[in-house]
Amino acid sequence: MMDIVIKGGPVMIPLVLSSVVALAVGLERFIYLWRSRVDTEDLMDDIKLSLQQGKVLEAMQIAKKSRGPVAAILAAGIAHYDRPREEIRQHLEEVGAHELYKMERRMVVLDSIVTIAPLLGLLGTVTGIIRSFNVLAYMQGAHTPEELSLGIAEALITTAAGLIIAIPTMALYYYLSSLIDRNVAEMNRRSADLLYFLEKRGEG
Repeated sequence: MMDIVIKGGPVMIPLVLSSVVALAVGLERFIYLWRSRVDTEDLMDDIKLSLQQGKVLEAMQIAKKSRGPVAAILAAGIAHYDRPREEIRQHLEEVGAHELYKMERRMVVLDSIVTIAPLLGLLGTVTGIIRSFNVLAYMQGAHTPEELSLGIAEALITTAAGLIIAIPTMALYYYLSSLIDRNVAEMNRRSADLLYFLEKRGEG
């Protein structure tokens, strides 16, 4: 492995660093989003049951015991249950925006690596080809295949490394984005459900 990195030339240094960062950020985001999963149907039913019985504090505790953005937005709505509907909606939007920021945090790093890694690979290709041409120029034809192969190896290794880093990172980025989109959809659905429930309960 180290031999390949050395043959890839100086451009392999930022490529290796990019792969380490992508792996670290990807794992951290995956664990965060995976741990935030919750059965929102059961959560909503438990909260509604407590609110119907007038146990607002119990409903709040149920929401706070659960993980994830849906539970956070429900807890925010319950905390302002006695306020006007528009004020509750505004507060839910603020909490939702904050939860979205927490979910998307560091996602831009993965997006950047998807773009940068192939460009670094292309840079390595160019420097490798330049190195090969320099061998031809300075040796004036008295070159050996081994000397030429160093530049060619640098060109091919960096290109391959850039793609090897970018492709899995892109797949991970889209998978994590799908989890975020799913959470956002659930946040919108459950917040609307809670607003409707609180409005009906207020009318009753």
